[in-house]
Amino acid sequence: MAWAPPIWFYLWLAGMAGGGYFAAYLIERYTKATDNNLLRLATYLGVPMAIIGVLLLIIDLGAPLRFWHLFTQFNLATPMSAGTWILLLWVIIAVVLIMIWWLSNKMPGRVDGLLKLAGILKPVNVVLSVLLIAYTGVLLSVSNQPMWSSTILLPALFVASAVSTGVALLIITSIASNAISKGNMVELRMTMNTLYGSSDWTIPEKVIEKLAEMDVVVIVIELLTLIGYAIWLAVSSMSGAGDALGLLTTGVLAAPFWVGVVLLALLIPLGLEIANWGKGIATKSVSRAIIASSVCVVLGGLVLRAIITIGGQM
Repeated sequence: MAWAPPIWFYLWLAGMAGGGYFAAYLIERYTKATDNNLLRLATYLGVPMAIIGVLLLIIDLGAPLRFWHLFTQFNLATPMSAGTWILLLWVIIAVVLIMIWWLSNKMPGRVDGLLKLAGILKPVNVVLSVLLIAYTGVLLSVSNQPMWSSTILLPALFVASAVSTGVALLIITSIASNAISKGNMVELRMTMNTLYGSSDWTIPEKVIEKLAEMDVVVIVIELLTLIGYAIWLAVSSMSGAGDALGLLTTGVLAAPFWVGVVLLALLIPLGLEIANWGKGIATKSVSRAIIASSVCVVLGGLVLRAIITIGGQM
């Protein structure tokens, strides 16, 4: 079975959905936020991304009407089956959380029982998020292709990339949401009010700054993991491992690897975010730099999945 472009987008979208939710939960716990606005934003973004990802997977299978077969069994030994169930459960819980949050704003004080349920479901979806973002790497690593198999570093690389792209997407949408709130975009503001069931949906600047700081840490981890992965390919005794490394560094995939992954996803964002570390996000120049950095991370995450998927089939 050939892994076509829909699979690249599926892995990218599913990873970003899980990574964004995981990051939002950690940031809200760290900043002691009680409004759940960042987590709600991550959930609103994650649900359509996960659904689109599943639709792309169905299209790529070539027999859409057979997709339901993946739900007839739960087999942890089969990454496709396990991953499909994880994604389904994540989406279901995310939709339930959205409904609870919306009702709590529309009927304050009358849905306390549902809010307690939300308090249970939020960490459950964190666990599912971790499984989801790990699965996007495990799905490839269980094969016998040199670029994909026999190392925990590929799943680790995909996990770091998923969290990084998830954080970057949250930064972009948080800044955009705050701009809608403060600007003259009345129709967009009313749409956000309807989605949230409230007019209180802005993300505090300190939370966005913490997201940017978190992304620096995750990008460093991703860079170190990528270096470790390259070293593993170089020293591995597996047949074809050296050739796989050559594809990435000097072969036909070298340009997208060095430009799209090393520069776009890692070094440029890292440089921009370190240069603006500790500076207030309210400053226009800082805000633009962080947005540019986040856009690079999101696009670079897609390039990473594309070249790893392509390279494993060459």
